[in-house]
Amino acid sequence: MNEDKADLQHLLQRVETSLGKSIVTSRHFDELRENIYRRTGTLLSATTLKRLWGYLDESVEPRRYTLDVLSRYAGWKSWQEFCDSPKTDHFESGPVGQPHIDVRRHLSTGDTVVLTWLPDRVCRIRSLGDNRFEVIEVQGTRLKAGDRFCVEQIIADAPLYLSHLTRGGDDIGTYVCGSKTGVRFVVEERE
Repeated sequence: MNEDKADLQHLLQRVETSLGKSIVTSRHFDELRENIYRRTGTLLSATTLKRLWGYLDESVEPRRYTLDVLSRYAGWKSWQEFCDSPKTDHFESGPVGQPHIDVRRHLSTGDTVVLTWLPDRVCRIRSLGDNRFEVIEVQGTRLKAGDRFCVEQIIADAPLYLSHLTRGGDDIGTYVCGSKTGVRFVVEERE
């Protein structure tokens, strides 16, 4: 596989942005491996990651599977979608140039999305159709399994506003995920 080296380098930069740090030590690769697993549910070997970043002096072409996982971690659906997207290190204030989900166009009823934001917040949600979602599971956030809300777009690295948040049938208002650092997302593949 002879992938464009510029696309690969840009992907590695986006992965570092998603992690929130440059990856330069062996410990960073272990941390990245764990973060990829938490966000995507997929384990990549630290050795594979070290090869990609050039930490190990081994010339190996990355597998498409590995590139797909890293692309999902960084907020795209696949390596192909990443390659087809505009390349910029400067992001607009909207979805142009940023990975995003237009809920009506990109999601079907029953699709699940994993949202993450700093520090170590994780929220897995399921589409109920018509821009409605239900929280399935959470980690480190005040949201609770069973909460329901509306959202029209999910934009990488932007705050996510959950409107009409209800808990046990009671409307509890609007909740903001990632108010300072924005959210990242991965759409889980259906089994």
